[in-house]
Amino acid sequence: MAGLVADAAGNLYGTDSQGGGGVVGECNCGAVFELSPPAAAGGAWTRTVIHIFTGGEDGSYPVGTLILDSGGNLYGTTRGEEDHTDQASKGIVFEFSPPSTPGGAWTETIIWNFDPVGGVARGFAPWGKLEVDALGNLYGTAHLGGNLEGCPNCGLVFELVKPRAAGDSWKEKVLYEFGAVSNDGTRPAPNLLLRGGILYGTTDLGGAFGKGTVFQLTRQSGFWAETILHSFDGADGIDPHGGLIADPEGNLYGTTFVSPICSAGCGTIYELSPPEVPGGPWQEATLYKFQGPGDGSEPNAALWRDKTGSLWGTATSGGLISVDFGRYGGTMFKLNPPSTPGESWDFVTAHEFGLRTGDAVQPYGELILRDGTFYGTSILGGSLFAGTVFSYTP
Repeated sequence: MAGLVADAAGNLYGTDSQGGGGVVGECNCGAVFELSPPAAAGGAWTRTVIHIFTGGEDGSYPVGTLILDSGGNLYGTTRGEEDHTDQASKGIVFEFSPPSTPGGAWTETIIWNFDPVGGVARGFAPWGKLEVDALGNLYGTAHLGGNLEGCPNCGLVFELVKPRAAGDSWKEKVLYEFGAVSNDGTRPAPNLLLRGGILYGTTDLGGAFGKGTVFQLTRQSGFWAETILHSFDGADGIDPHGGLIADPEGNLYGTTFVSPICSAGCGTIYELSPPEVPGGPWQEATLYKFQGPGDGSEPNAALWRDKTGSLWGTATSGGLISVDFGRYGGTMFKLNPPSTPGESWDFVTAHEFGLRTGDAVQPYGELILRDGTFYGTSILGGSLFAGTVFSYTP
Protein backbone atom coordinates (compact mmCIF):
# COMPACT_ATOMS: atom_id res chain seq x y z
CA MET A 1 0.00 0.00 0.00
CA ALA A 2 2.95 2.35 0.59
CA GLY A 3 5.48 3.91 -1.76
CA LEU A 4 9.22 3.33 -1.86
CA VAL A 5 12.40 5.07 -0.72
CA ALA A 6 15.80 4.68 -2.41
CA ASP A 7 19.35 4.89 -1.05
CA ALA A 8 22.41 6.25 -2.87
CA ALA A 9 23.21 2.82 -4.33
CA GLY A 10 19.76 2.47 -5.88
CA ASN A 11 18.38 -0.06 -3.41
CA LEU A 12 14.65 0.32 -2.82
CA TYR A 13 12.95 -0.10 0.55
CA GLY A 14 9.27 -0.62 1.23
CA THR A 15 6.64 -2.34 3.32
CA ASP A 16 4.11 -5.11 2.80
CA SER A 17 0.90 -4.17 4.59
CA GLN A 18 0.02 -7.83 5.10
CA GLY A 19 1.61 -11.26 4.84
CA GLY A 20 4.74 -12.65 6.43
CA GLY A 21 3.05 -15.47 8.35
CA GLY A 22 4.16 -18.81 7.00
CA VAL A 23 1.63 -21.12 8.66
CA VAL A 24 -1.98 -21.03 9.76
CA GLY A 25 -2.40 -19.06 12.97
CA GLU A 26 0.55 -16.75 12.40
CA CYS A 27 -0.05 -13.03 12.32
CA ASN A 28 0.37 -12.15 8.61
CA CYS A 29 1.01 -8.67 9.98
CA GLY A 30 3.26 -7.41 7.21
CA ALA A 31 6.97 -6.93 6.53
CA VAL A 32 9.77 -4.52 5.60
CA PHE A 33 11.75 -5.40 2.47
CA GLU A 34 14.74 -4.31 0.38
CA LEU A 35 15.02 -4.62 -3.40
CA SER A 36 18.58 -4.51 -4.77
CA PRO A 37 19.16 -3.71 -8.46
CA PRO A 38 20.75 -6.28 -10.76
CA ALA A 39 24.49 -6.27 -11.34
CA ALA A 40 23.92 -6.25 -15.09
CA ALA A 41 21.23 -4.45 -17.06
CA GLY A 42 18.20 -6.64 -17.63
CA GLY A 43 18.94 -8.97 -14.73
CA ALA A 44 16.60 -9.77 -11.86
CA TRP A 45 16.26 -7.58 -8.79
CA THR A 46 16.99 -9.27 -5.44
CA ARG A 47 14.39 -9.07 -2.68
CA THR A 48 15.51 -9.32 0.94
CA VAL A 49 13.04 -9.44 3.83
CA ILE A 50 14.40 -7.13 6.52
CA HIS A 51 11.72 -7.85 9.11
CA ILE A 52 8.42 -9.70 9.54
CA PHE A 53 6.03 -8.12 12.03
CA THR A 54 4.49 -10.43 14.59
CA GLY A 55 1.83 -8.21 16.18
CA GLY A 56 1.54 -6.94 19.73
CA GLU A 57 4.47 -4.79 20.85
CA ASP A 58 6.30 -5.56 17.59
CA GLY A 59 3.57 -3.84 15.60
CA SER A 60 1.26 -4.92 12.80
CA TYR A 61 0.18 -3.74 9.36
CA PRO A 62 2.65 -1.11 8.11
CA VAL A 63 0.83 0.97 5.49
CA GLY A 64 3.05 4.07 5.37
CA THR A 65 6.07 4.87 3.21
CA LEU A 66 9.44 4.58 4.95
CA ILE A 67 11.96 7.39 5.35
CA LEU A 68 15.74 7.00 5.25
CA ASP A 69 18.25 9.09 7.21
CA SER A 70 21.86 9.91 6.33
CA GLY A 71 23.07 6.94 8.37
CA GLY A 72 21.01 4.45 6.39
CA ASN A 73 18.44 3.95 9.16
CA LEU A 74 14.84 3.35 8.15
CA TYR A 75 11.89 4.83 10.04
CA GLY A 76 8.23 3.99 9.66
CA THR A 77 4.90 3.26 11.31
CA THR A 78 2.48 0.40 11.74
CA ARG A 79 -1.24 1.06 11.79
CA GLY A 80 -2.09 -1.57 14.39
CA GLU A 81 -5.19 -3.72 14.72
CA GLU A 82 -8.37 -2.62 13.00
CA ASP A 83 -10.67 -3.60 15.87
CA HIS A 84 -9.10 -0.89 18.11
CA THR A 85 -9.97 -2.76 21.31
CA ASP A 86 -8.04 -1.98 24.49
CA GLN A 87 -6.02 -5.18 24.09
CA ALA A 88 -5.19 -4.68 20.40
CA SER A 89 -2.05 -3.00 19.07
CA LYS A 90 -2.74 0.64 18.29
CA GLY A 91 0.39 1.15 16.25
CA ILE A 92 4.08 1.83 16.70
CA VAL A 93 6.88 3.97 15.27
CA PHE A 94 9.95 1.88 14.46
CA GLU A 95 13.57 2.22 13.40
CA PHE A 96 15.66 -0.33 11.52
CA SER A 97 19.44 0.09 11.63
CA PRO A 98 21.47 -1.53 8.83
CA PRO A 99 23.79 -4.45 9.57
CA SER A 100 27.42 -3.70 10.46
CA THR A 101 28.58 -6.34 7.95
CA PRO A 102 27.06 -7.15 4.55
CA GLY A 103 24.42 -9.86 4.80
CA GLY A 104 23.87 -9.40 8.51
CA ALA A 105 20.55 -8.77 10.22
CA TRP A 106 18.99 -5.34 10.56
CA THR A 107 18.30 -4.18 14.11
CA GLU A 108 14.77 -3.15 15.04
CA THR A 109 14.11 -0.51 17.68
CA ILE A 110 10.58 0.42 18.69
CA ILE A 111 10.92 4.13 19.37
CA TRP A 112 7.28 4.75 20.25
CA ASN A 113 4.38 2.47 21.13
CA PHE A 114 0.89 3.95 21.01
CA ASP A 115 -0.19 2.44 24.32
CA PRO A 116 -2.99 -0.11 23.83
CA VAL A 117 -4.34 0.59 27.32
CA GLY A 118 -5.45 4.12 28.11
CA GLY A 119 -3.45 5.67 25.30
CA VAL A 120 -6.26 7.04 23.15
CA ALA A 121 -5.52 10.59 24.30
CA ARG A 122 -2.06 10.24 22.76
CA GLY A 123 -3.53 9.12 19.44
CA PHE A 124 -3.42 5.80 17.63
CA ALA A 125 -3.43 4.29 14.13
CA PRO A 126 -0.41 6.20 12.73
CA TRP A 127 -1.02 5.34 9.09
CA GLY A 128 1.51 7.31 7.19
CA LYS A 129 4.95 8.49 6.23
CA LEU A 130 6.92 10.46 8.80
CA GLU A 131 8.68 13.79 8.34
CA VAL A 132 12.06 14.54 9.93
CA ASP A 133 13.65 17.88 10.84
CA ALA A 134 17.32 18.90 10.96
CA LEU A 135 17.64 17.64 14.56
CA GLY A 136 16.26 14.19 13.74
CA ASN A 137 12.88 14.75 15.39
CA LEU A 138 10.01 12.93 13.69
CA TYR A 139 6.53 14.24 12.85
CA GLY A 140 3.44 12.26 11.93
CA THR A 141 -0.31 11.92 12.14
CA ALA A 142 -2.47 9.58 14.18
CA HIS A 143 -5.63 8.94 12.19
CA LEU A 144 -7.61 8.24 15.36
CA GLY A 145 -7.53 9.20 19.02
CA GLY A 146 -7.26 12.52 20.75
CA ASN A 147 -8.76 13.68 23.99
CA LEU A 148 -11.11 16.49 23.02
CA GLU A 149 -14.56 16.40 24.54
CA GLY A 150 -17.10 15.73 21.81
CA CYS A 151 -14.46 14.62 19.30
CA PRO A 152 -12.47 11.82 20.93
CA ASN A 153 -11.47 10.10 17.69
CA CYS A 154 -10.75 13.03 15.39
CA GLY A 155 -7.01 12.33 15.25
CA LEU A 156 -3.92 14.41 15.97
CA VAL A 157 -0.46 15.50 14.86
CA PHE A 158 2.48 14.32 16.97
CA GLU A 159 6.20 14.90 17.28
CA LEU A 160 8.71 12.35 18.51
CA VAL A 161 11.70 14.13 20.03
CA LYS A 162 14.97 12.35 19.35
CA PRO A 163 17.04 11.56 22.45
CA ARG A 164 20.10 13.76 22.83
CA ALA A 165 22.13 11.22 24.83
CA ALA A 166 22.74 7.52 24.30
CA GLY A 167 20.34 5.39 26.29
CA ASP A 168 17.67 8.06 26.63
CA SER A 169 14.17 7.46 25.28
CA TRP A 170 12.24 9.20 22.53
CA LYS A 171 9.46 11.43 23.83
CA GLU A 172 6.09 12.14 22.24
CA LYS A 173 4.56 15.61 22.01
CA VAL A 174 0.97 16.05 20.89
CA LEU A 175 1.17 19.14 18.67
CA TYR A 176 -2.49 19.46 17.71
CA GLU A 177 -5.77 17.61 18.30
CA PHE A 178 -8.36 17.96 15.54
CA GLY A 179 -11.90 19.04 16.29
CA ALA A 180 -10.67 21.88 18.51
CA VAL A 181 -12.54 24.63 16.67
CA SER A 182 -15.73 24.97 14.68
CA ASN A 183 -15.45 23.50 11.16
CA ASP A 184 -12.08 21.99 11.98
CA GLY A 185 -10.78 19.09 9.95
CA THR A 186 -10.98 15.55 11.30
CA ARG A 187 -9.17 12.27 10.59
CA PRO A 188 -5.79 13.59 9.37
CA ALA A 189 -4.48 11.95 6.22
CA PRO A 190 -1.26 9.93 6.37
CA ASN A 191 1.43 12.29 5.07
CA LEU A 192 2.71 15.60 6.43
CA LEU A 193 4.90 18.08 4.58
CA LEU A 194 7.54 20.01 6.58
CA ARG A 195 8.62 23.19 4.79
CA GLY A 196 10.33 26.21 6.31
CA GLY A 197 9.50 25.02 9.82
CA ILE A 198 5.78 24.82 9.01
CA LEU A 199 3.82 21.56 8.86
CA TYR A 200 1.27 21.18 6.06
CA GLY A 201 -1.26 18.39 5.79
CA THR A 202 -4.76 17.32 4.87
CA THR A 203 -7.72 15.78 6.67
CA ASP A 204 -10.03 13.23 5.08
CA LEU A 205 -13.11 14.72 6.72
CA GLY A 206 -14.28 17.88 8.43
CA GLY A 207 -13.99 21.48 7.37
CA ALA A 208 -16.77 23.91 6.56
CA PHE A 209 -18.49 21.36 4.30
CA GLY A 210 -17.46 18.10 5.96
CA LYS A 211 -15.46 16.93 2.93
CA GLY A 212 -11.89 17.48 4.06
CA THR A 213 -9.35 20.27 4.54
CA VAL A 214 -5.83 21.46 3.87
CA PHE A 215 -4.19 22.86 7.03
CA GLN A 216 -0.93 24.26 8.31
CA LEU A 217 0.60 24.14 11.77
CA THR A 218 2.95 26.96 12.76
CA ARG A 219 5.14 26.90 15.85
CA GLN A 220 4.19 29.64 18.32
CA SER A 221 5.44 30.37 21.81
CA GLY A 222 4.93 27.06 23.58
CA PHE A 223 2.36 25.59 21.16
CA TRP A 224 1.51 24.96 17.51
CA ALA A 225 -1.27 27.02 15.91
CA GLU A 226 -3.49 25.61 13.19
CA THR A 227 -4.73 27.53 10.16
CA ILE A 228 -7.21 25.94 7.76
CA LEU A 229 -5.98 26.89 4.29
CA HIS A 230 -8.90 25.36 2.39
CA SER A 231 -12.14 23.46 3.01
CA PHE A 232 -13.29 21.23 0.15
CA ASP A 233 -16.90 21.77 -0.82
CA GLY A 234 -17.40 18.74 -3.04
CA ALA A 235 -17.33 20.57 -6.36
CA ASP A 236 -13.53 20.71 -6.03
CA GLY A 237 -13.27 17.15 -4.70
CA ILE A 238 -13.80 15.07 -1.57
CA ASP A 239 -11.31 13.29 0.71
CA PRO A 240 -7.83 14.76 0.01
CA HIS A 241 -6.14 11.60 1.25
CA GLY A 242 -2.88 11.60 -0.68
CA GLY A 243 -0.93 14.37 1.03
CA LEU A 244 0.87 17.37 -0.40
CA ILE A 245 3.96 18.38 -2.35
CA ALA A 246 5.32 21.90 -2.90
CA ASP A 247 7.13 23.77 -5.66
CA PRO A 248 9.94 26.32 -5.05
CA GLU A 249 7.41 29.18 -4.93
CA GLY A 250 5.49 27.53 -2.08
CA ASN A 251 2.47 26.42 -4.11
CA LEU A 252 0.98 23.17 -2.80
CA TYR A 253 -0.32 20.34 -4.98
CA GLY A 254 -2.48 17.36 -4.06
CA THR A 255 -5.29 15.04 -5.08
CA THR A 256 -8.77 14.24 -3.82
CA PHE A 257 -9.85 10.61 -3.84
CA VAL A 258 -13.38 11.14 -5.15
CA SER A 259 -15.59 13.84 -6.63
CA PRO A 260 -19.37 14.28 -6.82
CA ILE A 261 -21.59 13.18 -9.69
CA CYS A 262 -19.07 10.53 -10.70
CA SER A 263 -20.23 6.94 -10.46
CA ALA A 264 -16.66 5.63 -10.85
CA GLY A 265 -15.36 7.63 -7.87
CA CYS A 266 -13.13 9.85 -10.04
CA GLY A 267 -11.31 12.60 -8.04
CA THR A 268 -9.36 15.79 -8.73
CA ILE A 269 -5.89 17.34 -8.84
CA TYR A 270 -5.65 20.73 -7.14
CA GLU A 271 -3.22 23.56 -6.44
CA LEU A 272 -3.16 25.90 -3.45
CA SER A 273 -1.28 29.18 -3.89
CA PRO A 274 -0.01 31.20 -0.91
CA PRO A 275 -1.60 34.59 -0.19
CA GLU A 276 -0.44 37.64 -2.11
CA VAL A 277 -0.23 39.62 1.14
CA PRO A 278 0.63 38.24 4.60
CA GLY A 279 -2.47 36.98 6.38
CA GLY A 280 -4.55 36.83 3.22
CA PRO A 281 -6.41 33.74 2.00
CA TRP A 282 -4.80 30.93 0.06
CA GLN A 283 -6.20 30.46 -3.44
CA GLU A 284 -7.35 27.01 -4.57
CA ALA A 285 -7.54 25.98 -8.22
CA THR A 286 -8.77 22.65 -9.55
CA LEU A 287 -6.22 21.72 -12.20
CA TYR A 288 -7.97 18.57 -13.42
CA LYS A 289 -11.14 16.58 -12.78
CA PHE A 290 -10.95 12.86 -13.52
CA GLN A 291 -13.78 11.62 -15.72
CA GLY A 292 -13.36 7.88 -15.11
CA PRO A 293 -12.93 5.23 -16.13
CA GLY A 294 -10.91 6.11 -19.22
CA ASP A 295 -8.44 8.58 -17.69
CA GLY A 296 -8.39 6.93 -14.26
CA SER A 297 -10.27 7.28 -11.00
CA GLU A 298 -9.60 7.56 -7.25
CA PRO A 299 -6.03 8.96 -7.06
CA ASN A 300 -4.83 7.99 -3.61
CA ALA A 301 -1.14 8.97 -3.38
CA ALA A 302 0.95 12.12 -3.33
CA LEU A 303 2.09 13.56 -6.64
CA TRP A 304 5.62 13.87 -8.03
CA ARG A 305 6.68 17.16 -9.63
CA ASP A 306 9.47 16.95 -12.21
CA LYS A 307 11.97 19.65 -13.25
CA THR A 308 9.65 20.96 -15.98
CA GLY A 309 6.80 21.50 -13.51
CA SER A 310 4.75 18.53 -14.74
CA LEU A 311 2.86 16.53 -12.10
CA TRP A 312 3.01 12.73 -12.20
CA GLY A 313 0.79 10.37 -10.25
CA THR A 314 -1.35 7.26 -10.22
CA ALA A 315 -5.06 6.50 -10.01
CA THR A 316 -5.99 3.29 -8.21
CA SER A 317 -8.92 2.56 -10.52
CA GLY A 318 -10.04 3.39 -14.03
CA GLY A 319 -8.23 2.81 -17.29
CA LEU A 320 -9.02 -0.44 -19.08
CA ILE A 321 -10.19 -3.75 -17.67
CA SER A 322 -7.37 -5.84 -16.18
CA VAL A 323 -6.94 -9.25 -17.85
CA ASP A 324 -6.35 -10.86 -14.43
CA PHE A 325 -8.68 -8.76 -12.31
CA GLY A 326 -11.76 -8.39 -14.47
CA ARG A 327 -12.05 -4.81 -13.20
CA TYR A 328 -10.28 -1.53 -13.85
CA GLY A 329 -6.55 -1.82 -13.21
CA GLY A 330 -5.69 1.86 -12.64
CA THR A 331 -3.58 4.38 -14.49
CA MET A 332 -0.39 6.41 -14.34
CA PHE A 333 -0.77 10.00 -15.51
CA LYS A 334 1.14 13.20 -16.29
CA LEU A 335 -0.32 16.69 -15.96
CA ASN A 336 1.62 19.30 -17.94
CA PRO A 337 1.48 22.99 -16.94
CA PRO A 338 0.15 25.49 -19.50
CA SER A 339 2.60 27.44 -21.63
CA THR A 340 0.57 30.58 -20.90
CA PRO A 341 -0.54 31.35 -17.32
CA GLY A 342 -4.26 30.94 -16.84
CA GLU A 343 -4.76 28.34 -19.55
CA SER A 344 -5.72 24.72 -18.82
CA TRP A 345 -3.25 22.07 -17.78
CA ASP A 346 -2.78 19.20 -20.25
CA PHE A 347 -3.61 15.69 -18.97
CA VAL A 348 -1.83 12.66 -20.48
CA THR A 349 -2.49 9.00 -19.60
CA ALA A 350 1.04 7.60 -19.39
CA HIS A 351 0.14 3.95 -18.69
CA GLU A 352 -2.88 1.74 -18.08
CA PHE A 353 -2.23 -1.10 -15.64
CA GLY A 354 -3.33 -4.72 -15.90
CA LEU A 355 -3.40 -5.06 -19.67
CA ARG A 356 -1.15 -8.15 -19.70
CA THR A 357 -1.03 -11.21 -17.47
CA GLY A 358 1.00 -10.58 -14.32
CA ASP A 359 1.00 -6.79 -14.69
CA ALA A 360 0.67 -4.43 -11.75
CA VAL A 361 -2.96 -3.73 -10.78
CA GLN A 362 -4.30 -0.83 -8.73
CA PRO A 363 -1.24 1.35 -7.95
CA TYR A 364 -1.65 2.78 -4.47
CA GLY A 365 1.53 4.37 -3.09
CA GLU A 366 3.31 7.48 -4.33
CA LEU A 367 5.87 7.40 -7.14
CA ILE A 368 9.57 8.22 -6.82
CA LEU A 369 11.88 9.24 -9.67
CA ARG A 370 15.49 8.05 -9.83
CA ASP A 371 17.84 8.46 -12.81
CA GLY A 372 14.96 9.11 -15.18
CA THR A 373 12.87 6.11 -14.10
CA PHE A 374 9.78 6.09 -11.90
CA TYR A 375 9.30 3.37 -9.28
CA GLY A 376 6.01 2.52 -7.59
CA THR A 377 3.89 -0.19 -6.01
CA SER A 378 0.53 -1.80 -6.61
CA ILE A 379 -1.69 -3.53 -4.08
CA LEU A 380 -2.66 -6.29 -6.56
CA GLY A 381 -1.19 -7.90 -9.66
CA GLY A 382 1.99 -9.82 -10.31
CA SER A 383 2.36 -13.56 -10.88
CA LEU A 384 0.68 -14.37 -7.55
CA PHE A 385 -1.68 -11.37 -7.64
CA ALA A 386 -0.33 -10.24 -4.26
CA GLY A 387 1.07 -6.90 -5.38
CA THR A 388 4.10 -5.61 -7.27
CA VAL A 389 6.97 -3.17 -7.37
CA PHE A 390 7.17 -1.70 -10.86
CA SER A 391 9.29 0.73 -12.85
CA TYR A 392 8.23 3.07 -15.63
CA THR A 393 10.59 4.94 -17.93
CA PRO A 394 8.99 7.82 -19.85
